[in-house]
Amino acid sequence: MSYIFVPETFIAPFQIESDGFILKKLTVEDVHKDYEAVMSSKESLRQIFREDDDWPSEAMTVEENYRDLLEHQEEFDRNEGFAYTVLTPDFSKCIGCLYIYPFPYGVYDSRVYFWIIDEVKVELTPVFQAFIEKWIPETFSLNSIVYPGRHMSHADFKGLVEKLKRGE
Repeated sequence: MSYIFVPETFIAPFQIESDGFILKKLTVEDVHKDYEAVMSSKESLRQIFREDDDWPSEAMTVEENYRDLLEHQEEFDRNEGFAYTVLTPDFSKCIGCLYIYPFPYGVYDSRVYFWIIDEVKVELTPVFQAFIEKWIPETFSLNSIVYPGRHMSHADFKGLVEKLKRGE
């Protein structure tokens, strides 16, 4: 049986409103708000996708961020991954991002990463995580989700992927 992340005809929601935040498809239109959020919490973000990552760099530019957002926008449009910006309820500020990606090696059907800016991380992270742990399965029909760096350490996740790639 071949792996299917989401059906070809699946249409991901563009915007979701919740108590305390709004999720909106991440697009190049968000470049300045996203850049400000990323750079405000860059040290913390270096632990989101892998341990001691170099993203974002001290010298990251708005143009580099634009290219990243364009890639996320195109992945979303092709149903290859779904990146959302997390906004304040008045849409004035980016306070984080959510990334939903395939996991084609078995065991899990998807991998999810998210970050919340340092300024509101302590109070918002538990609320946000509880929301997405319910919303993603209901909305995307993904029921076996791994959260690298959260429910599983980055080292354990990397080891699992390597093991699965070898067919073990």
